Amino acid sequence: MTELRSEVAQSMSLDQVRYSQVWEDHMLLEQGLQIRPDDDVLSITSAGDNALALLLQEPRSVTAIDMNPSQNALLELKTEAIRQLEHEEFATLVGVRDSYDRSALYKRIRDQLSEGARSFWDAHDEDLEAGLIHRGRLEGYIGGFAREHLPELWAPDLLQRLMDAENLKAQASLFESEGLTDAFEERFRWYFGREMMAQHGRDPAQFEHVEGGDVGSYFLERFHWACTHTRLAKNFYLEFFLSGQYRDLESSPCFLRPSNFTRLRRLLSRLRIVTGELEQLPAGSYSKANLSDIFEYMTPELNHAVFELLSQRLRPGGRIAWWNLLVPRSVPEDLQGTLHPLNELSNRLWREDRSWFYRAFHVAQRTAL
Repeated sequence: MTELRSEVAQSMSLDQVRYSQVWEDHMLLEQGLQIRPDDDVLSITSAGDNALALLLQEPRSVTAIDMNPSQNALLELKTEAIRQLEHEEFATLVGVRDSYDRSALYKRIRDQLSEGARSFWDAHDEDLEAGLIHRGRLEGYIGGFAREHLPELWAPDLLQRLMDAENLKAQASLFESEGLTDAFEERFRWYFGREMMAQHGRDPAQFEHVEGGDVGSYFLERFHWACTHTRLAKNFYLEFFLSGQYRDLESSPCFLRPSNFTRLRRLLSRLRIVTGELEQLPAGSYSKANLSDIFEYMTPELNHAVFELLSQRLRPGGRIAWWNLLVPRSVPEDLQGTLHPLNELSNRLWREDRSWFYRAFHVAQRTAL
C-alpha cells in the first residue's frame, strides 16, 4: 500500500484543507451500511461530516482516517468545538452563523487540540475568521459560481421561488423554463469543465484516471437531474451549492443540527481520528466502512490491491460503501466471492442521492470464509 502514498500524496498538496464540507449523501451510507450498536466503523475523514453522521447512528466506535493531516485537523477542531462551545458558538466557528468573534472562540478551545492541529490552525487564522465551512479548496471554487456567475444568469428571486415551489413538478417546470437557459448551460459547462475544475477546484492528480468525456456536460446533466428529481427545499447539498448558506440548521448536515448537538457531544468519546493509510489498520478491526471515492484515484492494479486488503480485513458480514464520480470502480470479479456487491441496493440508493455529483454508489458485503 506504500504505492498509494506515492501515487496520490506525493502529487497533491496535503498542507491545505481540500474539502471543508462532505458532498456525499449521509443517508446513502446510513441505509447502505445499516449501522448496529456492535459495529466498529471506518470512515474516510474528508471534512468529517459523514464520520460524525455515522457516529450519530451510535455504533460502538468510529475511526476517521485520512492521509491529509489538514483534513484531520479540521475534524479535530470541530470535535473540540462541540465539546466546549454552545451550539450557537459552534455554528459561528463553523461559519454558518455570525454571532461571535471567531478568533475568540478558537482561543477558548485551542489548548485542547493536539499539537499538530494547533499548529495548523495557528497558521490559518484567515480561514478561521472567514468561517471553516467556506474555506476548502473545493468550496471556494463552488462558491465562486454562486457569487460571481449565478447572479448574471438567474433572476434575483429565482432561487427563492425554486425553494418555495409547491411541489416537485412545479419546481422542475420553473427550473427548466427559467433556470436552464442557453446562457446558463454554456457557463455551467465551462465553469465545471475539466480544465477549470483541475485548476481551481480539485487537483490535476485527481483527473489522472479520467478517460475522455465532457466533464462539464456530465455535471450539467447531473445538476439538471437533481433540480427536476429532488426538492431543493429538502436538499441541503443543492441549497449550499446555489446559495452558500443554510436557511434552517435543522435541515443542514447532521453535525450542525441543534437537535443533534447534545447527543453528538456525548458520543464523541467513541470517535478516533487517524492520519495514515488503510494498510496500517489491524485485520478484523472494522465491520463497516465508508470509503468516499478513494478508488478512482488509483491505478487498476492498486484498486485491486485495496479491495483485496478490505476483503481480508473486514469482518465477515461487514459492509463497505463508496462512490464513483468520474471513474468507474467496482469490486474486481475475482474478489466477488469474498466481497459480494449488493447491486440492487446500491442502484436503488444511488437514485435517491441528494448530492447529485456522482455517477454511481456501491455497497459490498464481506462473506464468511
